[in-house]
Amino acid sequence: MVGDARIIFHAGFHKTGTTSVQTALHLHAPALSPLFSVHTRATSPTLRAAADAARDHSVATAADAAQTVARLAARVVDWVDTLILPPGRGLLVSCEDFAGHMPGRFGLRDYRAALPITAVLRSVLRSRFPDHALTFLYTTRAPADWLRSIHWQLSRHEELMLGPNRFARSHAAAADFAPLLAALRAAMPDTPVAEAALADFTTRRLGPVEAIYDAANLPDTLRASLHVPPRANPSPAHDLARVFVQLNRSGLSRDEVRRLKLHMLMAEDLFVGQDSATFLDVPETRFPLPAPWAKPAE
Repeated sequence: MVGDARIIFHAGFHKTGTTSVQTALHLHAPALSPLFSVHTRATSPTLRAAADAARDHSVATAADAAQTVARLAARVVDWVDTLILPPGRGLLVSCEDFAGHMPGRFGLRDYRAALPITAVLRSVLRSRFPDHALTFLYTTRAPADWLRSIHWQLSRHEELMLGPNRFARSHAAAADFAPLLAALRAAMPDTPVAEAALADFTTRRLGPVEAIYDAANLPDTLRASLHVPPRANPSPAHDLARVFVQLNRSGLSRDEVRRLKLHMLMAEDLFVGQDSATFLDVPETRFPLPAPWAKPAE
């Protein structure tokens, strides 16, 4: 029935299993296709453009906010115009950038930009698909674990100068998701805003993507047929974040800092076996790992 079709929009937050969710959605998309269309930043250029506009809005000044929210609305309309949802077919979306930039980047202290961003998404989706039940889903994480993971992610960027303890103290409010979720629910009383704690899905067969499938009421028979996805985006086995922050403070050139970080991650891969080198998003050929006997650069 048309009224049973659902749109589940997983809009955040960073470092709460989002990469695992998206990896699973990509893996499961063919099996899900009779019931749901799947969209992520990686699979939809127009969604990616809308997500970039959402991030831009999150760091806009008050003077520029009206312009950036209008640009966001236009990009969301562009994306929605590409969607083809025949009667009875729903939509599963996962993109954490619709919560804005990660706290800690560009001076951001929290996710307050998620409020106007979600309002735009709700308005456009409700207008285009009035017969679909719309739910916004946010995955969350225990504050200490989340702050530690965010700090690790940010340590890859040269602007981070805070060690993990100072960062945790200065960004503690961002790790308290409850007030923001309450504000979202108050702003959209007719639209469900679901929360899924990452810890609750560690023992589920398919991992964090089960939160989306729960919200979508995915049939048990279909869910049981889906392959278990690989683990995605694991943190390194060693605490490289402290070392990376020291490199950020070192005064070395940006390219030299990135080269050293990449070499550390490649060594982590070599000796621990994790795929960490991709975290820097730098082609490995740009900074080739020198031979052990090579003379260090002056």
